[in-house]
Amino acid sequence: MVVFVVAPLAARANPVSINPSSLIAFGVVAFWALLIEAGIVALALAVAGVSPLKMFAGFFLANLAVFIFIFYPLLQRRTLPLPALEGLVVALDTAAIMVLSRFALFQGDHYRGVSWWRAGVAALAGNAASYFVGAIASAAPWYERSMED
Repeated sequence: MVVFVVAPLAARANPVSINPSSLIAFGVVAFWALLIEAGIVALALAVAGVSPLKMFAGFFLANLAVFIFIFYPLLQRRTLPLPALEGLVVALDTAAIMVLSRFALFQGDHYRGVSWWRAGVAALAGNAASYFVGAIASAAPWYERSMED
C-alpha cells in the first residue's frame, strides 16, 4: 500500500519525449514563455518610441526562430552549459531587437532610438521571465535535473 501511495512522488514528466501528450505540454509551455518574453520586450521598448504591437509580433517570431534553430538544438547536444547557452540567447535576442528597431515598420511616431544597453536590458528581462515561466509551469521543460550527471 505504501509503495502505491508514494509512487507518484517519484514520477517525472519528460515533455521532450515522443509521447504526444508531453509534446503538447511542451508546446503550450514554450508558447506561453515566448509570448510573455515578447510582451516584456515590447513594453520595455515602448518608452523608446517603438511600436509595441509590431515589436511584439516581430520579436515573437525572431525569438521563436532563435529557440527552434539555436537554443533547443544546442541544448539537446549539451555542448554548452545552461548559463552559457542562456547568455548566447540573450545576446542573440539583443541583436534581434537592434535589427528590428532599425526598420521604420517597428518605429512609432515618437521613436527616439534604441541603444544596445536598452536592448540588452529588455532581452535580459524578457529572457529571465521566459525562463521562470517555463520552469514554474512545467517543472523545467527544457532543462532536466539529470543534465549535471
